[in-house]
Formats: sequence, C-alpha cells, structure tokens
Amino acid sequence: MKCTNCGAEIQEGTLFCSECGTKVILPESQAPAANEFAQNGAQDNFQNNFGQPADGAQFQNANFQQSENIYAGVPDPAASVNDGKKGGKGVKKILIPIIILLVLVVAAVGGVVFYLKSRPIEVDLNEYVKVTFDGYDTLGTATVDFDDKKFKKDYGDKIKYHGDDKDMKDESSKKLIAEYLDEAVSLDKTEKLTNGDKVTVKFKYDADALLEDLNIKTTTDGMSFSVKGLKEVPTFDPFEGLEITYYGTAPDAYASLDYSNVSNEYFDESAYWFDYDYEQLQDLSNGDVITITIKYDDTQSDEEYIAYFVETYGAMPTQITKDFTVEGLQVSITTKDQITDDVLSQMQSFLEDEGSIYTKDDIGTSVLDDGSVTISNVEYYGMYIGEPKKDSYYDSVQAYMTYKLTLKYKKEEYSYYFVVEMSDLVLDGEGNLVTEKVSTDYYNYDYLTHDFKDGMYIYGMHGFETIADIEDDVSYYSSYFNFSWVLAGETESSDSSSSDSSTTETSTDEESTDTEETTDTEETSEEESDEASEEASEE
Repeated sequence: MKCTNCGAEIQEGTLFCSECGTKVILPESQAPAANEFAQNGAQDNFQNNFGQPADGAQFQNANFQQSENIYAGVPDPAASVNDGKKGGKGVKKILIPIIILLVLVVAAVGGVVFYLKSRPIEVDLNEYVKVTFDGYDTLGTATVDFDDKKFKKDYGDKIKYHGDDKDMKDESSKKLIAEYLDEAVSLDKTEKLTNGDKVTVKFKYDADALLEDLNIKTTTDGMSFSVKGLKEVPTFDPFEGLEITYYGTAPDAYASLDYSNVSNEYFDESAYWFDYDYEQLQDLSNGDVITITIKYDDTQSDEEYIAYFVETYGAMPTQITKDFTVEGLQVSITTKDQITDDVLSQMQSFLEDEGSIYTKDDIGTSVLDDGSVTISNVEYYGMYIGEPKKDSYYDSVQAYMTYKLTLKYKKEEYSYYFVVEMSDLVLDGEGNLVTEKVSTDYYNYDYLTHDFKDGMYIYGMHGFETIADIEDDVSYYSSYFNFSWVLAGETESSDSSSSDSSTTETSTDEESTDTEETTDTEETSEEESDEASEEASEE
C-alpha cells in the first residue's frame, strides 16, 4: 500500500506514513480489522497500565478515557490531511534553524573559553621599574632597577614560555622573568645629567618579542623619568687673574705666565696643582694663539677631568683650556714691504732729529767759514735695502738711507750721495717705528774731494759720487742679504703693507759700538771739514 500524500510504501497495519507523517486511510474492507487492532491494542495497553482485565463496558469506558488521556494536547495527524505535502516540510523548517542556532551557540562558547585561556597577560611595567639619580648637577648619573621579586609574586605562576627554544620550555617562570625583564631593562641616558632632564626606560626585548615568547603584553610607551635631586655644584674660572707677559720681538718673542693674581680657593702658591701646560710660549708673533690648560694628564678627556675634579673638590671649573691671542708684540722689519710711507717718514724724521743728515733747512748754509761754498739742495734719493736671506746670520733688514747733497760755488754746483745705514728697525703693536731700538751708522767710507773752477778746492766730504759706488761698496754683504732699491715715492701706503715678520733684538754691546762708530765718524767729518775751510781761506 502507498501513502496518499507522498507515495511512499506503507506496511500493513501502519496508521501513519513513516516518511511524511500523513494518516493512512484504509479501504473499507480493511477498516474492521484496523478497528479491531486498535481496540485490542488499546485493551492491552489498558491492562498493562492498570494491571487487570476489563469487561466490555469497562473497557470501552476505559478505552475512551485512555484515548483522551493519551492524545490530549497532541495535534491530530488527520488534521493535516487536507494540507497534503505541506505538513511534512513544516516540521523540517522548524528543526533546521534550531539545530544551526545550537551549533553557533556551542562554537561561541568554545571561542570565548579559548580566548580567555590564550589571551596575553597584560603587564604595566611602570609598577616594577625604579630609577635612581645621584651625583652633581650637570654630571649626574642614573641607574634603573627592575623589582623582579614583586613581579614574580604577581605573575610568576601565570607566565609560560611559548617560544621555539626547547631548553627554555623546561625553565621555571622565575628564570624566564629574569632572562627577559630583570636583565633587559636599561635607560637611554645614564651620565652627564642635569636636573630637569628626561631619561627613558628601554627594554632589551620589544613588546612583540615578549608577546611571542612569554605571551605578555606590556605597557612601556612613554615610561620616562625627570631628573631631580642632583646636588648643585659651585663653579669658578680657573684662569681669572692669570696674566701673560711677552718679551722680545716677533717672530722670536716669548711669553711667561704670572699666576700670582689667581685668587680662587683651589690655588696654593706652594703647590700650584693646576700645572699649566705650556703649549706654546716661544717663537711668538702677533696673531699666534697660546692655549693654556689646567689638565695635566693628556690621556684624560675633559669630561673625565671635570668629573674627577667635582668628585675631589666639590666644585666645577667653568673651562679646562683658555686661548690667549698674542697681540701688541713689537715686530722687526724683515722685508721692504713693511716699510710703508708712514714708516719711511718716521725713519727720515728720526735721522733729522738725530742730526745725522742734512735737511731742507740746511739749504743756503755755508760749508766753509768764508761762506763761499753753500748747500744749494738736499734731496732724499731712496734706500738701498737688504732683506736677510734664508738661514742668514741676520734676521732683520739693513736700510741704507741715501740723500743727494748739492754744493754750490758761485754758479757752479757739485753733487754727491750721503748714506746713513739704519738697522734694528722695529715696529710696535700699532705699526709705529720703535725709535729707541734703531741703530745708525754713517756708511760713507769714501772721502771725497772736488775742484771747482777758479781754483776752489774742497775735500773731506763723506759719501759716494755715484749710485754704482754705493752698490759696489755694500756688495760686501751680498752673501747675507738680497739688495734692491726702493726709490723715493715707491713705498707703499699703510693700508697695503704687511704687519708682521721675523725679527731679532739688538744687544747692548752692538748699540754701544754703533754709537762709538757714529761719534768717531762725526768728529772725523768735522775735522776734515775745518781743514778744508782753512785751506780754502788761504787760497
């Protein structure tokens, strides 16, 4: 027999289709048998439930009451006969969403449980890091400590190793903490600290490494500490009162230090522990720099020395070295370029003031007592200057100041060159000639004579008749000097001159010798001039 609803095969005696649940409608020939089955089945059911047989009336009554009790509240399958196939599909539609919902609920519960068991342990390391500051302001130090005892107490039983190192898997959580945290914490700056500075805590392993290996999520961003509590350090200038005295002329000048006026409390005249390093105190020229230092150990850095000084004396020098620029030295003239218009004028004025030469004021004066021979003109011709050669014995120029002197007898004139040697020429710090150091010599070894017309004869003039005679006479020193002429009007202005060169000082013995020679020459010249005048008068 087949189901009238879905067409499935139905066994005999079945009241409902096993596939769709539709009530089976039996043919009329099979209906009494089915009713008999139902009645007998109900009677058996009644006997099983109540334990005693029942007569017809009792059974019918009981069957009726039992039928009501058994099917009370259950939908009658016959009620869906008219719905055809819709009745079976409705049951499936109700069951499927319920099953899906149950699966989702179970999965969600499992995910929550898994997350709670596997999520990282969040740790605020600020609670376990301590930074300590010590020392003096500007030279302070910082140390950082990790409170591993407190950390182990709080998280020792919770931390497990999840990395790839097999040896670490068997280690205790205490060792893991020491490996990753206690030995890994540091500071970005630990020395030369000043009150108010900021130091930041760093970890050897970053948050990703901690998360991966120990399953720890740390909060370390912005973990910084403000430097405070460093002791204030008094400061002093170790060079205050230090004076430098210069001697000689550039470039052979030298200097000495005078620290008698240094008055800081760390100075002791009997044991001046500053022990200045005389880096350069000799062979000085203007513009040179002398660097003085109080650090006696060259292998020690300035920072190390200051730290040592502060720790030893409780005070800080404001500077370790100080530069002194050499200035104001007297400069010897070693090249002709140093002789500017201004210097030349000072040289000429010096000779005039000394009375070593004839000047314009002497024009018209007589060289003889009778007044027959007079000076008609005095003209500066130039200087024949010798610049010392390299490795020469001499260290400064020799300038042969040359003047052209013209004598007149009646209408006849006679000219010759009068020469004065100037040496030890020195300029002061402002570029002026230091006259007290100048040496002069009447470098006129030729004694001249001249016959005027009408029988006038003069002699005893001290000079040279030609420029070539001067050059020939001075050539004796050509092995020590390079000579050249600087004629009148050829000197440079002060603005374009050089201001510094090599120099030597003139000894007292040399100066006295030059003075004696000059005096002897003047006396000889005067005697010869007097003799010439007497002879001219007799004639």
